[in-house]
Amino acid sequence: MGKSPSIQDLEAKEDAFRAYLQKLEAELAQKSATVGQQVQAEVSKFYTDNSYTDAKDLVSGQNYDFVHQQEFSLANMKAIVDSISKAVFAGGTPPSGAAVDSSGTKAAADALGPEVGQMANLELYIAGQVFDVLSNVILSFGTSTAVTFNTNLQSKSLGYGLQMFTAVSADSYQSTSFFHNDYIYEYLYLYDVKFSVQQAQSETKQTLVELYEDQIAVFKQREEALLTQLGNGSLTVEAYTTTNAAYDALIAAAQAKLGALKTAAAKRLN
Repeated sequence: MGKSPSIQDLEAKEDAFRAYLQKLEAELAQKSATVGQQVQAEVSKFYTDNSYTDAKDLVSGQNYDFVHQQEFSLANMKAIVDSISKAVFAGGTPPSGAAVDSSGTKAAADALGPEVGQMANLELYIAGQVFDVLSNVILSFGTSTAVTFNTNLQSKSLGYGLQMFTAVSADSYQSTSFFHNDYIYEYLYLYDVKFSVQQAQSETKQTLVELYEDQIAVFKQREEALLTQLGNGSLTVEAYTTTNAAYDALIAAAQAKLGALKTAAAKRLN
């Protein structure tokens, strides 16, 4: 997925550090070898339990992310989420590590186009939903001390028949040769997003205006929770600052989209 700036810089300069990162990635891959199977088991269970028989693939993939403790940021993760969202909803090129199923996106566009007006109206909302889920998982591991290897699996409805299945595996390494004994956090993201017309029909329908209003309220609650985490020492100042800024940007973008949707609705009524 990505690497924080100091890691990128050192990787470009030193063969020993490149080898070190490769070793860390191999170790995390070994520890999380069964996670992909667990995600697929969750997928099968969800659709079997709910008797949805028409699920189609939208996007799936996996990415690694290395973050230096002193410059913790979710920028890499947010960038990949935004790129995937554009690939699914606006026909963009999927980023490395992600595979977009064109037949699934066409099925979703055909089914949802008339209901939501334009698929592009969902792009910002879905990207915000996915960022919210993943960031909360990552921050729950903590950013101020060592992280013991851990995996979190999530299955979450994104609305409109879209279901996200994801796993985040995390580990940390205290770099004795690099970064003055600071920690390097490493994350493995696995994700699988599917679409079902049957699920869309069974879900309580909300207008896009209502969805964005609810999302803004949730994001503001997240910012309050971040402040609490900063106060109890589970988040570093860097993690708090960058994540809070990301939520500020999401709130502003959602408010702008909300205004545009309300203006468009008012014009239709006149």
